[in-house]
Amino acid sequence: MSSQRRQKARWSDPGHPVQLVVGLTIWSIWFIAMYGGLSVVCRFAPPATQHSPFTWLNGGLFGLTVLVVVLLLLLAWRCGRYCLRQRRAKHHDAGVTQFAGYVSTVLYLAAAVATLAGGLPVLVLSPCN
Repeated sequence: MSSQRRQKARWSDPGHPVQLVVGLTIWSIWFIAMYGGLSVVCRFAPPATQHSPFTWLNGGLFGLTVLVVVLLLLLAWRCGRYCLRQRRAKHHDAGVTQFAGYVSTVLYLAAAVATLAGGLPVLVLSPCN
């Protein structure tokens, strides 16, 4: 049964080793989109209010940040739940998938914290200065 289960494993499964890099990949895409987008908008269409953090640009960037944080937290919750189910079912032959699930949970949480830390300055700093 377990060999059949391993053959059916997809990359989107919580215990698949690709989950180890998905969270940091999402974070890096967010980082490039956030700061690249900020630079492009400031170059071609800067907001009208230059000395206030309350602009449409900062609102959009913070909205993007919140969406990415929620996505990363959902993925962390999914991997953590998978690991708890593996532990309760006492699947002793699921070593690699369980390890990948635990480490992925921590990496998703770290990526969520890094995203939030990188996105909080848009609440207090004015763009394009």
